[in-house]
Amino acid sequence: MQILRPDEFSCDPLTHHIELEEESSPYLNSDVLNPAYFQSVVKKSHDLVDALFEEGDPILLVYHVYGSPFQPTYLSRFIRNREARYNTTLTQTALGEEAVWTATVPIPDKKQLRLHSLLEAICHQDFHFTPRLCRRCGTCPSVQLIHRTKGYVLFIYDDRGAYIRGTSIEQLQAIQQKISSSFMP
Repeated sequence: MQILRPDEFSCDPLTHHIELEEESSPYLNSDVLNPAYFQSVVKKSHDLVDALFEEGDPILLVYHVYGSPFQPTYLSRFIRNREARYNTTLTQTALGEEAVWTATVPIPDKKQLRLHSLLEAICHQDFHFTPRLCRRCGTCPSVQLIHRTKGYVLFIYDDRGAYIRGTSIEQLQAIQQKISSSFMP
């Protein structure tokens, strides 16, 4: 199971990009947000997670924060299992001049996540909605869900879309068949 930084998904040959909403815009006009757009994006992201992770599937929650020092996030509030919160592993790598902090949290089952709130926070991170991924405006963590037994990765980066990364071409094709045709071109 390979953990990729968020910037490594777009060029990876085992990765497919998915648009979460192509029909509408986040804005009704220049100043007014479109609530139907955000409801649709959160619903589609939830459907995607439900299609890829079944009840009882172990998940590795991975999040990356760029910058130094590591800034506290609100991610622990989305984890129901206190024991899992304390099993977080934190590593630092350098990306040029910038530090990248990677936290991994083993989640025994997707029921141990406050999934709807987490997906709302991910999809709303560019807007000032609650729930939030980070305490202050600025660099919010990039959150990935990795299926611990099958190894594929779901990275919903914000309201615009998501990446699915398989471990092989065959697995990626099987994932494409598993999820509904509305997610894949």
